[in-house]
Amino acid sequence: MSYRRNYRASVPYSGRVSYSYPASQNGGSGTASYSGEIAVNVAINVNTDPFDGSVHNCNKTIDALTNSVVVMNAAQCAAIQETTQKVSKSLISGFFGAIKTELSQQLQALDSAIKAGLGFIHEQGKAVSAQKSVMEIDFNRISSRYIALFANLDEECYKRIYALDKNAFMLSEKAQKQLLSEQTSDSAALSALEMQEEASSKTLLLISNLNRKAKQVLKTLHEYITQESRVTALVDSFLFNEARQEKTQAHVPALWVECDDIGGTAEYHETFAPDYLGQTQKERVAEKTSAFCSAASSWRSISAEEKEALHRAFTLLAEKHFETKTGDAQRRVYKTMLSLWQNSDVLSL
Repeated sequence: MSYRRNYRASVPYSGRVSYSYPASQNGGSGTASYSGEIAVNVAINVNTDPFDGSVHNCNKTIDALTNSVVVMNAAQCAAIQETTQKVSKSLISGFFGAIKTELSQQLQALDSAIKAGLGFIHEQGKAVSAQKSVMEIDFNRISSRYIALFANLDEECYKRIYALDKNAFMLSEKAQKQLLSEQTSDSAALSALEMQEEASSKTLLLISNLNRKAKQVLKTLHEYITQESRVTALVDSFLFNEARQEKTQAHVPALWVECDDIGGTAEYHETFAPDYLGQTQKERVAEKTSAFCSAASSWRSISAEEKEALHRAFTLLAEKHFETKTGDAQRRVYKTMLSLWQNSDVLSL
């Protein structure tokens, strides 16, 4: 902005001058002195328009530079973020790819070793089976020869013993024939007697069975008829005739789960409520539980006793679920679940 300044001052002056005059009579010269003050007024006009224009242009340039710096910073941050995600994705993919390749190589090596071992065991099994067949043939041939030899020896021994005690054997055969015939006649008489007694016994058993079944039918009818009165009496025994002036709180179990992905960049929560609740009640329980657990900050690690109890329950459920699954993929899932559970830190409110 242009402006003007006025200044006023006095400037003193003094001096001496020589003079001469022509001769009028005698002529002559001399020196004269003089002094005084002169008033001086100075007005200074300062024009700042070019400077103001340059300052305005400088401000505009600085604003443009600031915008450029902000845009460049945002672009650089976005490029850094994108590069970081690409590098992270590449590292994760490379790590899991290396692990997968290593596991595949180990599986192939183990599969080759197992197949080689199975082939060797199969060949050994064939050799053992062939040797067993040869031994069975040799054993049967040798045992048949000795069986025939011992049979001939037994027959010869029997003939000699029978010749030595022929009278005793004859007496024994005669006594056995008499005993067998007497036993046959006694059995016939006993059978006739038993037939009569068995008929009467069967009649008595039939009457007793009918009597027992009739009692069971009557007992069942009595229990069915008196069932309603007994149930009513049991229900009345559990109830008390008391008035309730206010509502009573009912507690139901609920499960709130917080999960995140491998990179840890995203989290989500999920709430589980019992199925016996209605859809509206389940939604209310889920909403209240999620709000309470999300706002809670006093999470703490559970005690060793609680973790041990949870470990037993988790192991029991996992073994029960995977006991019928014998595939390699299912076994790997089972082992991974156990390792994740063992390496996790369980927190509670």
